[in-house]
Parts: sequence; C-alpha cells; structure tokens
Amino acid sequence: MGFYDRFDSVRKEYEKFKLEKKRYSAYSSTEFLQSIKGLLEAYEGEEYTVNNDMINCLKFSISPLDSSSLSLKLEIEKQYDDFFMREEDYFILLPSRISKGIKLSKFQQNMEVTYINNFFRQLVEYRYANKLTKLDTDSFADFFNKYLDENKDDIEIYQKTKNRYLELYLEHLKEENIKAGFNVDKYYLINNIKNFINESYDAHLDIFCDVNEAVEGWYSDKDHAYLDYYRTIGLKDNDNIVFEIKEFSYKAEDEIDAYRFNFYYDGSKCVDRDINVYKLKSKMKDLIQKYPKLNKYFFVLDEKYRELLKDNFGIVDSEKIKKLVGKSF
Repeated sequence: MGFYDRFDSVRKEYEKFKLEKKRYSAYSSTEFLQSIKGLLEAYEGEEYTVNNDMINCLKFSISPLDSSSLSLKLEIEKQYDDFFMREEDYFILLPSRISKGIKLSKFQQNMEVTYINNFFRQLVEYRYANKLTKLDTDSFADFFNKYLDENKDDIEIYQKTKNRYLELYLEHLKEENIKAGFNVDKYYLINNIKNFINESYDAHLDIFCDVNEAVEGWYSDKDHAYLDYYRTIGLKDNDNIVFEIKEFSYKAEDEIDAYRFNFYYDGSKCVDRDINVYKLKSKMKDLIQKYPKLNKYFFVLDEKYRELLKDNFGIVDSEKIKKLVGKSF
C-alpha cells in the first residue's frame, strides 16, 4: 500500500471516529440537564437551578439556587453544528464544548476545574463501550451513581480546595473594603507627610502644585470643543522633585467653559481632591526608600485607622479620618 493509500485509510478511520464521538455525545434536553445538574450539585455541594430556552432548546443556563452563591455557573448556547440527531430534541454536545461554558467566580480563577470535562468524557467512553447511542434512564442512573462513588475522594478534595480558595477570597474582599474607606484630602495628607519628613530628617521639602497640562477634545456631536485640565502635585527639595503625582483637576462645568478654547483655569477648583492613603503609599516607594521612617509613619496610620474602625463599628466619617491623619506619630 502506497503513502496516499495509507493516508486516505487513516483519514477515513479518523472521520469514522469523529462521527462516533458525535453519535455518543448526543443528548436529549432532559438527559443533559439531569446529568449536569446532578454533577454540579455533587461537586459544588449546593442546589442548582436550570434556566432552559425550551422553545428552541438553544440555550442552557445552570446556576446556584442561592443567588448570593459564588460557585461556578454553566452557560451553553447550542450552535448549528451541535444538531446531529434530528429526531425528537436530541442534540450534540462534545465534552470540550460543555467545559467552555463554565463561568468561574473570581475566587476560582486559579483552581483547576476539570471535573465537568472528565465526567462527560467518561460518559462518552461508557456509552461507546455499551453501544448506547441513546441513553435510557436506568443506564444513565447506573453510570452516574457509580461515577460519584468512584470519585468520592476527588469530590472531597475539590470541595476542600474550593472552600480554601473561597475563604482566602473573602478575606481579600474584607481587606479591600477596609482599605477602600481610608480616603483623605491629598493636599492635607501630603503636607503632613512633608512635615513628618522635615522633622524626622532635618530636611527642607516643600509641597508644590502646578497646572501644567490641558487636553482638548470634542463632544460626540463634533461641533463643540472642550478642555480637561490636569495638574501635578508633589514634594520638592529645593528645585529637585522627590515625589509627584498627576491628577485630573478640572472639567468644564458649563457651556461657556466647554466651548471656549481660550478658557483659563487658575487651579482653584479640583474634581480629584481625595486620595486613598494606601494607594498614595504605593506611589511613594522611591520616597520611602529615601526616607525609611516614612514606612513607619504609614504603618502607624494603618494601625490607628483600624482601631478607629473598631471603635466606630466600621463606619468612619471624613472628619475623624482627617483628625487621625493630622496627628503626629
């Protein structure tokens, strides 16, 4: 047999197996939903609900019954080439197509979620071995129960891993929420930082603020121009800038401002005045390296802020935060 004869033979065999894979990946809506709902509930450890476009049988959405749950969801929209068996409501869903419909929560992004693909691959193997182009209820129940029993250790490991990732994620959210509330007038804070450095290091830093950039643009109707103003605020050691950040400073408030290119902004107003203390610290890495005691300054601010949260049941107004930032540590 020549090369092309062997090539054609292999290709025909490959096409045959592709056809077989589709034949044993055919499901009725009832079978499929029964399979995936039971599987998700076993692994995720909670009840799931099914939303099905029963009119055209074109879309499935399977999600936790508890709307506040963070467990994964599955959304599958059947495509034209999914329809292989046209009798009744049978359709084709290959394991790889099913796994593509998984919608992971943020906390699961680094987890290996392979159990859905593995289940349907083994189901295809089972159907192929038993020549089940159509699943009857008893055959499916036997396979499903046996599969869960054989994979109970895998289910336990998955649930423990999931709970660990969820716990870490919730702790992260809690920490993010705590940090998100520590906001203060940036000029007030930077001025206090300047005073701290000057006192701690016998330095002579000064705070500066320059309106040094204007960006012009056009409104969506293209008939009216506007100017957005930005300014730089920071700390100088004589003429040497040791720290700076750029802020969005002013946007036109009325038609006269918006439509005049010669509008002059004097820097007296600012739409970007507050800053998060933790974000400011992250921008001051070079300054902290130059003045290491500043790291202790932020550490104490963090401690005092968390104490303030406890004393005020997690709700702290801006005046209390301002007083906290204004204290000498």
